Amino acid sequence: MPAFIYKRRIAFHETDAAGVVYFANYFRLAEEAETHALASLGRIVTRDGYLYPRVHVEADYTAPLHFFDEVAVHCYITRIGSSSVCWIFEIEGPSGLCATVKAISSRRHHDGSPAPYSAEERAAYAQLEA
Repeated sequence: MPAFIYKRRIAFHETDAAGVVYFANYFRLAEEAETHALASLGRIVTRDGYLYPRVHVEADYTAPLHFFDEVAVHCYITRIGSSSVCWIFEIEGPSGLCATVKAISSRRHHDGSPAPYSAEERAAYAQLEA
């Protein structure tokens, strides 16, 4: 069972001329799901005074999505480092698994130095662990 599931339909502007979701929009779906997963914990990370750069992203595509398909993004945290979080997003459409996105974010101070998570923050993130 995934830690969090985000559902919505594919918008027209997310598709290309062939009616297929443009590959980069899978990353947008993952980030939307991440935002909602964190909000479910009461955390809005852009308002806490830190930076959250992506330090690694990758995706594997297995089936296309099309305009108005209903998608479910299954969100998991696979590792919580001292100042980083590793995510997996499994994006499912009408035909099953369409893509798997992996992303690592690193929390930083504005000077670029690592900003470690507190024990309380780590416990909150642990609610989303696989």
